[in-house]
Amino acid sequence: MKRILFYVTAIVSLTLFAACSKDDGDGFNITSSKSVELTSKKTSQIECSDSKATYASENGYVATVSETGLITGKRIGETYIDVNGQKSIRVSVTPVYTQFTEPQFLFGATKDEVYAKVGTNYSLSNDNSIVYIKTSDRTRGYLYLLKDGRVTSVVMMVSSSYFSSLTDFLLERYVPATFSEEDYTILYVNALTADKITMIIGEQVYSVSIIGVIYIPYSNSKSRSVEDSGNIKQQAKRLLDELNLR
Repeated sequence: MKRILFYVTAIVSLTLFAACSKDDGDGFNITSSKSVELTSKKTSQIECSDSKATYASENGYVATVSETGLITGKRIGETYIDVNGQKSIRVSVTPVYTQFTEPQFLFGATKDEVYAKVGTNYSLSNDNSIVYIKTSDRTRGYLYLLKDGRVTSVVMMVSSSYFSSLTDFLLERYVPATFSEEDYTILYVNALTADKITMIIGEQVYSVSIIGVIYIPYSNSKSRSVEDSGNIKQQAKRLLDELNLR
């Protein structure tokens, strides 16, 4: 009889342990998916047994979460949602707009390093730039702009007929910052706060047929960044004139 009682007690203990192991830590259980895939602006609701659970996103640039556990996709990337302080839900934000291929961000690279990464099938190469012309009706080409033998910025040239989809493409990836009516330029950044920005992106109408997307490494010196941006725009315009792409 004692042996039977021992086995019954053991079985009950194991059952209770198994039931408890389904909890995600301190007495709460997530019944919704722990791996969520979203596109920008789409949402997914976390279902949690703890009605007072707290939620936090580890990277609000990629996805946010409300006090009630509603996840909203922001920009392409991956992050985690913490529930009651514990890393609990993996979130992937995937693109809708994939019709453009961004250049390689080879800031600081030499010409030989660009050739090694991008190839030697360039249309023009000199002390100031390396130009790759594409046959795609959407992306017309890429400009790697140089100073003192190293890449300072990269320009993606896009047919102006794709302006709307290009803007949607950039909004899935970057944060809009400012718009200048004077030269029809929209500026984006790659972070939510200034201390984390490493690149600024300018979408500018160059002509009736060409839109340029300029990628510039961010400098902590605001005046230097503005100066560099203006110089780069002029350099890109001169190249477009030289290549007869305007």
